[in-house]
Amino acid sequence: MNPLHSPEADGRHRAPPAVPEGPLRRRELAAWSDADLERALRHGSLTRLAHGIYDAGGHQLPPMVAKLQALTADADVVASHETAAALLGLWGTQLREPFHLTVPRRRTRIRRRGVVGHGVDIPAGQITSVAGVRVTTAARTWADRFAGGSLEDALIAADLVLRAPRVELEGPGEAAATRHQLQAVVESMGGRRGVAMLRQAAELARERVDSPQETRLRLALHRAGLPEPEVNEWVLDEYGRPAFQPDLMFREWKVAVQYEGAHHSLPQQVERDVGRAELATALGWIEARITRRHQVRAWEPAVDKVTAALMSRGWRP
Repeated sequence: MNPLHSPEADGRHRAPPAVPEGPLRRRELAAWSDADLERALRHGSLTRLAHGIYDAGGHQLPPMVAKLQALTADADVVASHETAAALLGLWGTQLREPFHLTVPRRRTRIRRRGVVGHGVDIPAGQITSVAGVRVTTAARTWADRFAGGSLEDALIAADLVLRAPRVELEGPGEAAATRHQLQAVVESMGGRRGVAMLRQAAELARERVDSPQETRLRLALHRAGLPEPEVNEWVLDEYGRPAFQPDLMFREWKVAVQYEGAHHSLPQQVERDVGRAELATALGWIEARITRRHQVRAWEPAVDKVTAALMSRGWRP
């Protein structure tokens, strides 16, 4: 064989250079020529994730997470907004492009296809890491995500962030954030648009809320000027044992508010609800049971029903 035509002499057949592990950007392969890069891509030891971003394998990361690892490799770059929410598992958000990436104000916002760039100074205490990607914390993500929205949406999201899994239903776990963390993030944002609304949402947010409908009902009662109810706390019997757990309750007036969604029409649940109502009556409580038909006109029928129950027990506006 002519040595000039051997596989070793033909650059197209040479093995590519050794590839560092993990997601990489082109500048991390500065020692490689363009021919080296193309050879590695043909060989399969390198995969192009996006323009200037490559994956060398050697891990089990989904391609989008690998791409985010490379995009946030600089210490100044943080995944935020919807992208952070997806990585943190908040509000059922799905990880998809465009990615939201935030850099400090002193830097130029990231401008590349598939990225929404933000220029905001984020304190170090509001940054964490998920799967090797720098992301904003749950509290900061909540503030960024809902600053431009409505009080209702921000409050629903805040209640979900503050809710720890119920051990009896979902197993052990911790809440994604605390009320103190929400309030601290809001105060750190200065005069940014939407801060006043976020401050109100953080003040109204409560732990132990089980559904968005409970939040909407509680907000409607607040707007109507009713006393603040306790959320999913236990009513005790005469022996101090847990008896039943209303969605909302006004302990002083012994009024329990139950929001009954579609599953309350199931035969077994109906039996449980009747038993609970009988127990409440025996303990001197009354129930205001709220269903979908009480949601019309901004929850006006629900507010009227709860108001009537409270007034029957001596409360006055």
